[in-house]
Parts: sequence; C-alpha cells; structure tokens
Amino acid sequence: MRYHPERLFMLFSPSKTMKTAILLIIMISSLSLLLPPAAHADDAPKTFIAPRLATAQRPLTLVQLTDMALRQNPKTQLAWAAIRSSEAGVELAKAGYWPLIDATVTAQRYRPLNFSGLTVNTQTRYGASVSLSYLLWDFGARSGTLDQAKFELASAHLSQNQTVQDVILQVEQAYYQVLGLQAVVKANRQSLNDAQTNLEAVQDRRSSGMATVGEVYQAEAALAGAKLSLQQSEGQLAGARGQLAVAVGDAPDMELKLAPLGTLEPPSLPERSVSELLADARDARPELLVAKAQEQVAAAKLHATRGAGLPTLNLDANAGHTKVQGIGDSNQFSGLLSLKIPLFAGFGDRAAIHQAEAALDSARANSDDLRSQVELEVWKAYQNLRTAVATVDTSEAQLKSAQLAAEVANARYKNGLATILDLLSAQTTLANARVQRIQALLDWAAGRTALGHAVGGLKAPENQTESP
Repeated sequence: MRYHPERLFMLFSPSKTMKTAILLIIMISSLSLLLPPAAHADDAPKTFIAPRLATAQRPLTLVQLTDMALRQNPKTQLAWAAIRSSEAGVELAKAGYWPLIDATVTAQRYRPLNFSGLTVNTQTRYGASVSLSYLLWDFGARSGTLDQAKFELASAHLSQNQTVQDVILQVEQAYYQVLGLQAVVKANRQSLNDAQTNLEAVQDRRSSGMATVGEVYQAEAALAGAKLSLQQSEGQLAGARGQLAVAVGDAPDMELKLAPLGTLEPPSLPERSVSELLADARDARPELLVAKAQEQVAAAKLHATRGAGLPTLNLDANAGHTKVQGIGDSNQFSGLLSLKIPLFAGFGDRAAIHQAEAALDSARANSDDLRSQVELEVWKAYQNLRTAVATVDTSEAQLKSAQLAAEVANARYKNGLATILDLLSAQTTLANARVQRIQALLDWAAGRTALGHAVGGLKAPENQTESP
C-alpha cells in the first residue's frame, strides 16, 4: 500500500502556508523512520581482533612487549570503555539540573457526535506549543545521584590503573618465564650431551672389557632421563611462549623472538622496610582506592535515596497557538508551581533506605577485607623476594661445586677409580644445579615484579634494563 500524504491535506483543506509546513513535517518524520540511525564514530562498536604482530620477526625487549600489551590487550580496552561509560553517567546525572523543554505540532479534523438530526459542521484545527518542566528544588536526590556518578567515574579511573598494573605484571612474569625456560632447555641439552658422552665412554670401556653390561644399561637409562627432561622443558617453553603472546594481545601461536636480557642489577632487597611497604600499599594500591571510592558511591546513593522521599518543588509552563479554520485563532499559556510532599509509599521508601544502608555497610566491610588481603599479599611477596635473594648466591655456589665434582668424577671414571654410579650421580647433581641456578634467578626477577605489583607502584620497565 502506497502512502499519499496529499490526500490527507485534501481532507483538511488548510491554508497554503500551513499545508507547506505540515507537508515538511510529515516528510521529515517519514524519512527519519525509514532511514537507519546514523553511525557515530565514537559510538561504533569496536571489535577486538588479535593482530598478527608485524614486528614478530625482530627480537623484542621487555619495554616493547609491555607497550604492545598496553595498546592491544583486551583488558585495557575494557578498562577504557568503563571510563567512557562512567563519564557518560556523570553527564546523565547533570541533566537532572536542566529543564525539560518539548515542542508539539498538532493537526486535527473532527466532527462532534450528533443525535438530533441537525447539521453539524466539521472543524479543522492545528497549532503549535512549547512546554517546560523544571525541578527547582529537592532535598538531595539530584546531588546524591550526581555524587554517585562522580565517584563511579573515579572508581573507573582507579580500576583502569589497576588493570594497567595487572597487564604489566602478566607480561613481565610471562617474559621472565620464557627466558628462564629457554635457559632450562639449554641446560637440559647440555646435560643430554653429557649423558651421551658418558654412554660412549661406557661403551668404549665395555668393548675393552673394563665395564659390565649393567653399566651400559645404567648409562642408557641416564641418557633416556636426560631426553625426557629436555622434552618436558621444551613443552613448558611452548606453553610459556603462548602465554606471553596472549599477554601482549596476540594469538598464542605467534612465536615472539626475545632480545637477550641486559645486565641485571645484583639481587637485593628493597631499601624500605616491610612495614613501610605495607603503609605504601594502603595508600597506593589501586584496588584499595577503588574500594574506598565504592564506599563513597554507596554513601552518595544512600543520600539520594533519602532525598527521594522528601518534598520537591517543580515549575511547569506551557505556551502555544491554535487556529480553527473558519472560526479564528488564539494564543494560550499556563504556568504551574507545585510542591510535592510524599506522604505514604507503602513503606517502600523506608525499605529503600535500609537497602542503601546495608549496601554502604557491605562496601565498608569489603574495603576492610581487601585491605587485609593486600597486606598479606605484600608480606608474602616480600618474604618470597627475600628467599629468592638468598637462593641466588647459594645456587651459584652449588653450581660451581657441582661442576668441579662432575669433572673429578669423570676423570676418576676414565682412570678406573670410580664406578658408573659415581659418574652418573655427579652428572645428575650438575644437571639439577644448573636448573636450580636458573630457577633462582627467575624467582628473583619475578619476585621483584610481584612485590612492586603488591605495593601498587609497578610501572612499565625502562629502556636501560634491556640490551638493544
């Protein structure tokens, strides 16, 4: 069925000027219904697609990986979206302080009911009017809503800060994990070569009648164990690489080449005491600040809920012009100042206040519980770092002793002064010492990062820590 707006004007038969005005209104309304809403650049949904890093073929430093993660990790995108939503919430709350203004255009043709049999004229009327509604005064409902929106915005900014620190922590831990497992794979390959050398030596001694077949079997078992350790470490390395790729916002199958780590500073504890670190965490940990902001949100909501049950003063005004064809036209206006006093709402207002008070108590309890968790996290991170610093020196001494013991055992076995068990035991001790040395350095690097995150002062790494 086709739409013919001109037939409508034939029924009304208004003046030429009004015909044009009404025609324009109907055409605009029809187009607005038919056309889809315009897409705004800021409102367009952004679909995150894990990119294929163009720089994946060159070695990447920790600084570059962190920068990629802050730009590409979906968690940071989500945090920024939460901030934009909270900013819109503040603007929405501010709208309550402005008047509501509406414009209305009407056109009507009607014939009254007639049961007398007399002729009744058909009337045509049209007009325009403007109405205003303005809340002049309340007792805290608007201000409480606005304060609630502002504290929600502050909470979103603090949450974004916490998200950034979480992403940095995730990247650094995955980065050190990959470097550590690379070193473990290298150490296991060296242990595999040592096991292969031992097997060849035993086979030579077996050929010359100086070793038994049992010694050969023992050497072969040691070689198989070295292969198993290498295969396990290679599998762990592949998993760590995937975790690092996801942390920087890419697909897990993207293998990132890492630049060699520059010279690390000597392992040491922070200059500040653990008590000072706990105090720093209470003041700087974004999660705690978010909890405090949520307390303010709950308090503002309680204030707004209480204000909703108090009187309000409102102004309503209307002005318009109406024309009746064949009779004449007239102007009309009205103004109304009203004071609304809530008397009874089925005890719903009291229940709403009790609910808001409970929400405030819950927010305070959550803040106290979170503070305890943060303090425990700082304490554990400090003790882990303290242990890691001590084990670095111990693991270095262990590795040196294990290397000397393996050399002596190898020489004694070649000269027939030691058994195959002595040699294999020394080689196993050396392999374990290599891994423990790597693990100690990895624990120290990861522990330093974890302590910075626990205190709330973790920042992106600087260029000086990496080699170009």
